[in-house]
Amino acid sequence: MLVADTNVLVGLFVPSSNSLVVRACRDADHDWHLPSLWVPEFRHVVLKYLKTGQLDLSSALNHLAVAEQTFLPRTRTVDSSMALQLAHQVGCSSYDAEFVVLAQQLACPLLTFDRKLLQIFPEVAVQPGS
Repeated sequence: MLVADTNVLVGLFVPSSNSLVVRACRDADHDWHLPSLWVPEFRHVVLKYLKTGQLDLSSALNHLAVAEQTFLPRTRTVDSSMALQLAHQVGCSSYDAEFVVLAQQLACPLLTFDRKLLQIFPEVAVQPGS
């Protein structure tokens, strides 16, 4: 079981330099959980790929549909007050804090490429492929 942040999740759908390692992580463990924040974040990242021409609308909509079908059942609500307190205490964004709080609540690793999270939360944050 693990929590995956949005940029890791995107690596399953949009080809990038991280895609192979992300897919290997998914193959090794299918029990991924995400805070509800992942949906608007995923849409935002996919929109960036649309704007840069790296994806067409049909592909973007397909990626969104498959991601929602796969991961909405594994989406969890995070205690907002805990996320806010954590963000305030350590100086990370409230968005990042949601992923950390969920990983702490589930007592599992947080899979992330975010260097700040990897540095601040070494007890929970793990970089794919490490």
